[in-house]
Amino acid sequence: MRIYALKKIKKGIVYILLFELEGKSLVKIGVTTRSIEERVTEILVEIFSKYREFPYCKPKRFTKSNDIFGKEKELHELFKEHKYKTSKKFGGYTEFFDVDVDKVILEYDKIIKKVKRKKPATKKGVFFSVNKKL
Repeated sequence: MRIYALKKIKKGIVYILLFELEGKSLVKIGVTTRSIEERVTEILVEIFSKYREFPYCKPKRFTKSNDIFGKEKELHELFKEHKYKTSKKFGGYTEFFDVDVDKVILEYDKIIKKVKRKKPATKKGVFFSVNKKL
């Protein structure tokens, strides 16, 4: 499926993966419309095809959500100064960040759990009655 076709999809999984790659602890922030297992397997196979080794990889967060591309963009923007491009190209190689995973998790939890706040309910109708004895 082409990326422009994927952009029309709103629901899926926003994920945070921790990798040990190129001698660094790297955080991958991404999205998928498939299962997290399928996506992680795909990434590992792609890395293996370039590096001829499987890196340490641990999923840290993966949550089904709406507006996955908006949330991914928001996370990428927060950590843009920590962007890390691997020496070898593979699918998703531009979504790595050289940053403490706990910082990313903290922001991820805020963004994913963001709920539109509703205005407090106001009571409608009569608040008092002339028949009520005081």
